[in-house]
Amino acid sequence: MRKHGIVTLLLAFLMATPFVLQAQIIKGEVFAGGIASQVDGDECYGFRKFGFHGGAGALVPITNWMDVGLEVLFNQKGAYKRDSITYNSTYPHAYNLKLNYVEVPLMVYLTDKDAVSVGIGVSYGRLVGLRELVDRQPSSYDGVGIGLGDGCLHWRSNDESLPDISKVETLDELSEIVYAVPQYSDTLIPAVVANSNTYRRHDFSICADVRFRIWEGVHLEARYQYSLRPIRTRLYYSNATETLPSQIRLQYNNSVTIRLVYLFNERRSKSNKQNAKENLQ
Repeated sequence: MRKHGIVTLLLAFLMATPFVLQAQIIKGEVFAGGIASQVDGDECYGFRKFGFHGGAGALVPITNWMDVGLEVLFNQKGAYKRDSITYNSTYPHAYNLKLNYVEVPLMVYLTDKDAVSVGIGVSYGRLVGLRELVDRQPSSYDGVGIGLGDGCLHWRSNDESLPDISKVETLDELSEIVYAVPQYSDTLIPAVVANSNTYRRHDFSICADVRFRIWEGVHLEARYQYSLRPIRTRLYYSNATETLPSQIRLQYNNSVTIRLVYLFNERRSKSNKQNAKENLQ
């Protein structure tokens, strides 16, 4: 009986699908706006890094009140702090991190009366541009500049027989590996552990949206986005010479986007939906 019920529901869905798709058409979208961001875990606080957000996409109707959206976007993220994050600065300098991403979000939108939509989804981002300035100078560790990589801590030695420390998240964990005791030394950790000088190439994040219709075809939308996994792991020190490790912090992109959305074919889609309702009556 259960198999017959599943088959019946499947047939009913397949029979209803042409009417749903006939009621609405695929709508194209273009986006333009601004993004305010920070990187959680980097000693800088507040959405003080501002950048450009833009792109295009498509909304595919599933039902009269549900759409699936696929987008291709360019996002400028990062972090900013007016004064230095180093420990030897006696006057204000700046920390400025620029992260440029090409992102592909997949969203599901629920719409009420063609006026307000809420959406949730996931996004894949590819890091295509990177610049980190510390005290207005390009940052580097042991003479190596910031770049793209796995974003994890590693041994200074390339000896593959050493234990893996790429998944370490606390100084206690690191100390147990380095010293075999849950305490750390003032000198050994900096001597054998390389500070992370890479950001992950790939960023997977979750997105939540609310969209308001302003007038025909034009919508105002706010989006919150947060990384699902760290974009970098960083070992922080409590002194300028970086000999006193203080903590290990995982870093995540955290951003708020405000954008204008223009929908193509919105009027035609609404007309088709109304005609479909009338035909069913």
